[in-house]
This record gives sequence, C-alpha cells and structure tokens, in this order.
Amino acid sequence: MIKFELKQSIRKVIEKLYPEVSDFDFSVDEPPSNVVGDLACNVPLVLSKKLGSSPVKIAEEIAGNGIKFEGIQKIEVSKNGFLNFYLDESILKNKISQIAKEGEKALSIKDISVPCPVLIEFVSANPTGPLHVGHGRGAALGDSMARIYKQCGIPVKKEYYVNDMGVQMEVLARSVEARALQLQGQDVPFPENGYHGEYIQKLAQEMIQEKREDYRAYPKAAILKWIAKDLQDFGVSFDSWFEESALHKENKVEEALESLKSKNSLKLKEGALWFVSPGSEEGEAKENPEKGLDQDRVLKKSDGRYTYFASDVAYHRNKFERGFNQCIDIWGHDHHGYVPRLESALQVLDLPKSFLKILLYQLVSLKRDGKRISMSTRSGTFVTLKEVLDEVGPDACRFFFAMRSPNSQLDFDLDLAKKKSNENPVFYVQYVHARIASIFREALERKINVPSGSEGISKDVTLEPEEKELMKKLIFFPDLMRVSLEIASPHLIATYLIDCSTRFHRFYDKHRVLDAPEEIRQFRFTLLKATQNVVRLGLSLLGVSAPEKM
Repeated sequence: MIKFELKQSIRKVIEKLYPEVSDFDFSVDEPPSNVVGDLACNVPLVLSKKLGSSPVKIAEEIAGNGIKFEGIQKIEVSKNGFLNFYLDESILKNKISQIAKEGEKALSIKDISVPCPVLIEFVSANPTGPLHVGHGRGAALGDSMARIYKQCGIPVKKEYYVNDMGVQMEVLARSVEARALQLQGQDVPFPENGYHGEYIQKLAQEMIQEKREDYRAYPKAAILKWIAKDLQDFGVSFDSWFEESALHKENKVEEALESLKSKNSLKLKEGALWFVSPGSEEGEAKENPEKGLDQDRVLKKSDGRYTYFASDVAYHRNKFERGFNQCIDIWGHDHHGYVPRLESALQVLDLPKSFLKILLYQLVSLKRDGKRISMSTRSGTFVTLKEVLDEVGPDACRFFFAMRSPNSQLDFDLDLAKKKSNENPVFYVQYVHARIASIFREALERKINVPSGSEGISKDVTLEPEEKELMKKLIFFPDLMRVSLEIASPHLIATYLIDCSTRFHRFYDKHRVLDAPEEIRQFRFTLLKATQNVVRLGLSLLGVSAPEKM
C-alpha cells in the first residue's frame, strides 16, 4: 500500500518536527493531470493554519527532514505548498512483477484494524412482495462490502433479517385472503390499504389450487423463496436468515425491555411503554433541535403489541451476544430517522459505540427511452429486481449500482446498460480482461512464451509514458481497498476500473505487444498479466464476471 505507507512516513516526520500539533488528517493521492509528480500530499496546507506559517515553508521543512520511504526518487515543493513525490521506476517494475505472479495475494491487505468478527445485515426487505430495484442497490452494496472485507482478511458474515411480524404482514395476509375469496366468487371487499399487483393474485391462485388457508404462513414462505432466488440470480447469498419471530419465541424482546427498565429508560404513558432516550426531559417525546428527530419511541403499544423498534433493539443486542464485535446495517435513506433512536437504545444497554455502523443509501431512479419509471409497492406498479436482471443481466446491474456513492441519487439507464459498446461502463471494463485473454491465446497459437511474472522486469527496459501511467494505477489498488473500507462504499472500485481501462486502452492503442522486440514483449506480457489480475479482482469485488471472450 504505497499511498498508506508513504502517509505513515510523512506523519512520523511531522510528529518529530511539530510535536505540539495533534488531531489532523491529510491526503496522499494521485495529483491532477497538470501536475508532473506521481503522488501529491496536502499536509503543508492542513498544518498551515495550525502552525501560523506558510504552506511552502512547512513543505520545505518536511521535505528537508528525510522522509524514509523506499521507492521515492525525489520530492518537490509546489508553489502552492503541496509536496509532490516522484516514484522510482524500480518500485513500479517490482510491484507489477509481483502482481503478475501472485495475483490476489499481492493485492491483499492484512493490517486493517477492525473489530472482528463483522456482521453485515442488508436487504432485509419485509416479505410482503418481490424485491424491487431499490432493494437491489442495498443488496449490491452489502455483498460488495462483504467481499472487500474478506479480501482484506477480515472475518465477516452476511445476514438477512426477516420482519415476519407486525402490521404489514397482517395486511399481506388479508390481501391474499380477500383475493382468494374473490377468485372463488365471494363478494368481499379488498383491504383499503392492501397490497396490489399480480403477485397477490398468483399467491391466491396457488392457495386455492393447494386448498390452503394459512394466509399468514404460505405467502411469507412463498415470497421469501422468490426473494432468495432473485438474490441468488443477482450473485448475492447470505450466511443466515434471522426471523423476527424467533426473538419473540425465545423471549428476547421482553428481556431487552427488562434491561432497559433496569437502566431507568422506560416510561408508561397512556397505556403504552416508551423508551426514554438519555437526556430526554421526563420521558416526553420531544423534538431534537440538533437532529430534527424525536428519539423517544414506543416499544410496546397500549394493546400489548410490540413495535418494530422493540424487536430491533432486541435483535441488535442478540447480534452482540452472538459474538459479533461490529455490526453493519445497510438501510434505505428513508430510514434515517431511525438511526439515532437505535443508537441511543444500544448506548443504554452498554454496547460499545463502535459496535453499530449504519450505512444509508439513496433510492434508484430507472430510466428507459430517456423517461423515468415510477415505482410504488402497494399500488403494484413497481419494477422488480428480477425484471431488471432479465433485461440487462446481473453484471450490468451490479456494476451500475456500484458506480455512485451510496448517499448519491442513482439514475439507472436501462438502455445504456444493454449496449455492447464502450459507452457501457461495464462492457468497457470487461473488454479489457477479454482483450488481454485474446492476446494470450494468440501468443499461444504463435508459440510465444508468456512469462508468469517471476522472471521480473529487466532494469534496461525504458518505460513509455502510457506504460508508466497504467503501472501506477495498478500498484495503487490495495490503497483503494483500504479507502473503500474506510468510507464503507465500493463505488471507488467502479471508478478505478473505468480509469484503469482507459489507461490500458491508451497503452494498447499506441504500443505493440506480440510484435514488439523480445525484451519489450516479455515486459508488456507481464504488464498485461498484472492488468488482467487487477481487473478480474476489482470486478469480483463488485460481483461482476470477468469474461475471457466477448
């Protein structure tokens, strides 16, 4: 991890020069295209305000105090106070040889400090209907994050929480029952707030054919089967499916409430049992001016029924009791108001603050023929994940979901996702892997030896600008995974793969491989092998295939 290790070396120099400075962060990253250096650091600008000195002066002091980092050829101070670093070609050649030879092993990072093991809970859609395309974004995010954790050697499990209790499940049962009775000729009203859509009629017909009347159990089981199949087709699997009803059967909800009661965090009001958030005045639900949210919430209604909030508190406590040291929840952005309530309850239960991490993602807008497609679950007009998968395929679907930060609105262009051209980002990236595979096949046909990478790259090989730009991108991949974990998003990997593909095409369009002089050809084979390994791993982390032919 060149960027990370260089950053650590710079930090040591700063601690030596300015021991009075604390609580600061800075970046070491690739500079803009108009800057000649290979890496740039903004720490002089960060320290300027803290030290009351000019960025240029600070940069010169840092550069003159011996940053110990193997592979740096020289350091320059820019006019605006940035530190610009130039990499020695030897480090590029050594790293590329290693990536070509070792593949994923050379691209792994093993020194990330994360509370282990990790449980990622995602999708967790109520089993009241098929998954819609918005759920697909959460599924892609959760699965990719789990893949990145595993690649970094961090123990991780994936879980789907099944909300199989409560009002919505009752509405589903009444909807299917009403439709079944109507299909049998009975004049019964359909629930005013019932679920519509063809799937309700399908469930009703199945129950009539099988002469079933378990309107709660059968629809739930059938819909969960649909959900599991759609996720499987999407390349997403789970280590466990945890049902809310299990918490009630094992008395976990009541136990959690008793623990809250022992902490003086419950209050009876108008027959209902409320959670009292720390600092709340007399347990009254009030507006939090900082967050704009009411953190006090009902746990048990006046009719004796538990709320979703009560189950969620018990569920997260159960996660901790099962031995997980970090729990990551991935929710749609419309659940943002729920975050402080849950955090507050877990705080009262003495769970570590680092235990719960909640990632929110924005919903998806589908476009076809330049027009947006509206979605509504109860009206039955929503677009299912299965429909999108059938139309564009899982690869395009996964890649498109990964192209934007979770907190950014995602416009999914169905027409673009189906194009077999470089306009389509996933096609553009996959074609790099396929093209390199084609070159290796042709080399085999021409009986040209393809090196494994263990031979190394000759010191005498002079790097062309396009080769050097591609090599730099490749060796920075481990740093990218570290940052992806820090920001809890795989979108940087998608952006990286597109940039990497652009650099590969620039190189390949300008330089021969098979017909190059032998020493140059052997080096370029190694470069292509390293590129193929990085692209294949990057696509795999996004849940996208790396085809050998296209």
